Amino acid sequence: MCDYKCLTVNIPAKIIPIYQASARATIILHLLHYDFVTDVNVDKNPKILEKYKKVIVLHNEYVTQREFDAITNHPNVLYLYPNSMYAKVQANYDNNTITLIRGHGYPDSSADNGFDWKFDNSQYEYNIQCNNWQFQSVDNGKMLNCWPSFRMEYDRSLLFAISQ
Repeated sequence: MCDYKCLTVNIPAKIIPIYQASARATIILHLLHYDFVTDVNVDKNPKILEKYKKVIVLHNEYVTQREFDAITNHPNVLYLYPNSMYAKVQANYDNNTITLIRGHGYPDSSADNGFDWKFDNSQYEYNIQCNNWQFQSVDNGKMLNCWPSFRMEYDRSLLFAISQ
């Protein structure tokens, strides 16, 4: 059985974007001059989101309760990646670690989404072609029905929709 050690990982000092971390979207949005706020920034200061008219959530799969609440209470969020806001973690900034609290079948097999979030859209996570992309309305914004990384490289209409 897994104990505390396998549920806890270090918070990286430097982010190196990889496919799983929505690297392409990060690079594209950076090149388009979007502001970026880290998970750590939001967890330490949830009110930071109040200065933004719109918040775009990338593939933020592992979030704290404080971060989840800050994002889901913001009035205009674009959830760009399926499977975001999926697992609940707890941050320990003294040790610079996060620990899985709930989700991905932990602490028991019935714990899928760590927040029991009614807008969990994980079923679209493997739609990487994103050919028939659509934004679906949720209580505090919109949610994309596919994994947009590759499509963002060439689909101007998707980039335009994100900017709206």
